Amino acid sequence: MKNSYKNLIIIVLVGLGFVACDKIEPPYKQGTDGPVAEQTRKVLLEDYTGHTCVNCPTAAKKAVELVNLYQGKLILMAIHAGYFAEPKTAPFDADYRTEAGNAWDTFFGMSAAGNPIGMVNRQKSQGVYTVENGDWGSSVAAVIEDKASIQLEVVTDYNTANRSLKVDLKAKITQALDPALKVIACVVEDSIVSAQRNNDASLGGATIPDYVHRHMLRESLNGSWGEDLAMAGQSTTGAEFTKSYTNSLSSVYNIEHVSIIVFVYNADTYEILQVEEKHIQ
Repeated sequence: MKNSYKNLIIIVLVGLGFVACDKIEPPYKQGTDGPVAEQTRKVLLEDYTGHTCVNCPTAAKKAVELVNLYQGKLILMAIHAGYFAEPKTAPFDADYRTEAGNAWDTFFGMSAAGNPIGMVNRQKSQGVYTVENGDWGSSVAAVIEDKASIQLEVVTDYNTANRSLKVDLKAKITQALDPALKVIACVVEDSIVSAQRNNDASLGGATIPDYVHRHMLRESLNGSWGEDLAMAGQSTTGAEFTKSYTNSLSSVYNIEHVSIIVFVYNADTYEILQVEEKHIQ
């Protein structure tokens, strides 16, 4: 009888051990290392802004909070374009506009809708691409757990002597896609200190002379609309595509704060299917 009770206890303990050690299947929710980076589709939030836009600092703060919340699954790019990004008299005489940013601003109707304004993966909803900054959180949350159809790997090689940069990328198709795909590689610089107009007293006065601009688009390495990555029908499961770019980075850039953002998009709808960011140092 005593042995029967002992055996029963052993069986129960072993059973509990199996329950406690149950394997948790991906995607995991605690960050982006390992399986979650491979299984989920990262999201690009584009913040269209300008240094004389008084409401833009509040929106920028919200965007950074979302980036911190999603721990590597959300990538932010701030695009200075439109009227509020135009150079004015000092201290607003800097020009942070870019050829790519201007093209996107016009095509997607961004600043025309009123800054601050954004896009989430360039998805079109109810006939427009624009997302009001008050809706950024819900728009990101709606897609942040979507599974990826593409895995992106970005490798950078920066030469400090001559400021030359080489970028290699590999895209692997994990779920077959019918449309043609295009890819864009952008240079982004973080923590640029420059004047900014403001109406949020919690952030500073009406003019913040030493405002820190985050995740600013500096240039595209392969044109405003990128280049072909795969023709329609080529993106079968397991297919891999590679691209390489070389560029000499401007002496104005603080290399310690420079990263490369690469995104692949549907050539028909412009929707971004995968995005990755890689710091060059």
